[in-house]
Amino acid sequence: MSRINQMTAKTTKKITSNCGDCELCTETIAGRRVRIASDDVLAIENIIQSHNPTTKGQCIYQTGQPFKHLYTVHSGMFKSVHLTPQGEERILEVFIPGQVMGFDGIRDGQYQTTVTALSDGSICTIPFEQLNRLAHQYQAIQNRLLKMMSEKILQFEMAQNENNAEQKVIQFVFTVSDLYHSRGFSAVQFPFPISQRDWANYLGLAEETLSRTLARFRKQELMVIKDKQITLIDKTALEQRLDGAAGQTH
Repeated sequence: MSRINQMTAKTTKKITSNCGDCELCTETIAGRRVRIASDDVLAIENIIQSHNPTTKGQCIYQTGQPFKHLYTVHSGMFKSVHLTPQGEERILEVFIPGQVMGFDGIRDGQYQTTVTALSDGSICTIPFEQLNRLAHQYQAIQNRLLKMMSEKILQFEMAQNENNAEQKVIQFVFTVSDLYHSRGFSAVQFPFPISQRDWANYLGLAEETLSRTLARFRKQELMVIKDKQITLIDKTALEQRLDGAAGQTH
C-alpha cells in the first residue's frame, strides 16, 4: 500500500469547537488553545447564542447589512467574500472551528463582506452591543478583542505577499493545520471542504495553476485531498520545500 493510501485510509471525525473554545474564550499556550478560567469568560458565555445549525451555501451576513453580531464557528468551514469595483468576487478569509467572524462590520456599523458556509456546520452568535459593554467592564475582554483584530490585519498583510504558487499553497495549508492542531485535532489530516475554485480565488492564483500544484504534490507523495479532507503525507518535506523556496526569494 502506498503512503497516500495508508494516510487516507482513516476518516476524520467531524470537528467542532466547544463552548468556551473560541478565540474569545481561550489563550494559546505551547501551541494549543486553552480555555481561560475567569469571570469574564463566564460573562461572555452567558450572552452567546450557541450552536445554531447552518447548511452549505447559507449566507450568515452580507455586505451592507447592519452590524449587530459577531459569530464564532462551532463546526464547518466558512468564507468571506468582497465584491471588487470591477464586480469580481474576492475571497478574503476562510474560517474554521473556533474562529470569530464579523469584525469587518465594526468600523462603519455595517458588514463590508458577505460570509457564506462552505459546508454544513454550526455557529454561535454574539450580540456585539452586549459584548462591548462587557469589554468596558472587563479589561481582559477588551485586550483579547484588540489582539484578535491585530491578528486579522497581520493575516491580511501576509496574504498579500509575493510568494510563488507552491509557497502560497503550502503556507495556507499549514495555517489551517496549525489552527486545527491548536484546538487538539490532527495537524496532518483534517476537513478541507473548500473547492479548488474558491481556494484559487483566495490565494490569488489561476485555478489551473492550483490544480497543477496539487497534482505535483500528490505525485510526490507530499499531500493529497480526498473526500473533502486534506492529508499531509510528508509534513517535514513540505516544511523544507517552503523554507527552501523562501530562501531562494532573498
